[in-house]
Amino acid sequence: MLKQLKRTRAGMFIISWIAALVIALLLASVRWRRHQPEKLDAILADHKGFILVFWHERLLSMVFLWPRKHRLTALQSTHVDGRIIAHTVNHFGVNTVWGSSNRGAASGLRKMKRILDEGGIPTITPDGPRGPARKTAMGPVALAHLAGKPILPVAWSVERCWRAGSWDRLMIPKPFTRGVFVVGDAIAPPASGGRGDLEDARLALDAALDTVTAEADALTGQPPLDSAS
Repeated sequence: MLKQLKRTRAGMFIISWIAALVIALLLASVRWRRHQPEKLDAILADHKGFILVFWHERLLSMVFLWPRKHRLTALQSTHVDGRIIAHTVNHFGVNTVWGSSNRGAASGLRKMKRILDEGGIPTITPDGPRGPARKTAMGPVALAHLAGKPILPVAWSVERCWRAGSWDRLMIPKPFTRGVFVVGDAIAPPASGGRGDLEDARLALDAALDTVTAEADALTGQPPLDSAS
């Protein structure tokens, strides 16, 4: 029945509203704080567009934590599940660009470049949508090169959470826990579109995301992923 429901326009609307409500109620119960808030304030005060990235496992809370007046744009698949996700995040003020990181990836990059050219903030989970977890694909650094814009790695963590059994071990905050949002250092776009420069930038992005995620976990006492329960 659910499979049939989510294939209808009314069904997508109902499911997305329920999902958004559940997520909002859960995340509103968490006692969040921004680590070094002046850092993000300075970045947002005079930016001309950047690419926001975070590991797929930290996807859930990001739509709630990011300042709504600085709207994000996410690339979403036109597949039925992608449409439901898109409708859900739209309720949190996230814009949607339809495309795919697998089929027609070049088209998705062009759409994201237009967002950057207009000073917008596209957001990418560089190890999504299928993994491997915590291994960056080439898309974000290729986009940074095409647009000449920096990449900003961010992460959040909580003291208590559940972990999904999915490939990314999605982190789900437990109600009434404490959480923190951490902003890393911006990464300059690759020096060129050559394979070596793109690969160096990809490895630097991997390291930056691991660093900011580890910092967030350390601030909340969250154990490493392999020992998390």
